Amino acid sequence: MPVENPLLKLKDIHLPPPVSFWPPAPGWWILALLFTLVLIFGGLWLLRLHKRRKPKNEALKILKELQIQFEKAPDELALLRSLSQLLRRSALTFYTNEQVASLHGTAWLDFLDKTGKTKEFTQGAGKVLGTVLYQQKAELEIDALFPLVKKWISSPLHNY
Repeated sequence: MPVENPLLKLKDIHLPPPVSFWPPAPGWWILALLFTLVLIFGGLWLLRLHKRRKPKNEALKILKELQIQFEKAPDELALLRSLSQLLRRSALTFYTNEQVASLHGTAWLDFLDKTGKTKEFTQGAGKVLGTVLYQQKAELEIDALFPLVKKWISSPLHNY
């Protein structure tokens, strides 16, 4: 009697069904939740950052418009008054009314120096924003005023 090959009696291997991509494993759910939370909080952070920077950006835009307007029609006294108004409006936006509204003259210039970390308003070109503002004729350093006002507006100290 011939010996029968035992391998011939074996049946084919039944493979399990392929793994489906749905539902994902718990680790993927956790990762998706974390990703969603990062997107939400990142978006909220960017929105708050945009809202916080908006007054500065608007003030810098107005300053640029004033500079262009002055180059077209140089009226030093009108420019000085406009720069003073811009600084006052910006200060009222960045700080409380109690800190800013009643300031004038030397106290106003001291406030600008303190908040801008400079001495240019009381001792430099910004001194004209104190009392010269109300005179008919004044000697101004216009080239020094624009960068000074821009530096004060851009100062990182003006965060809410």
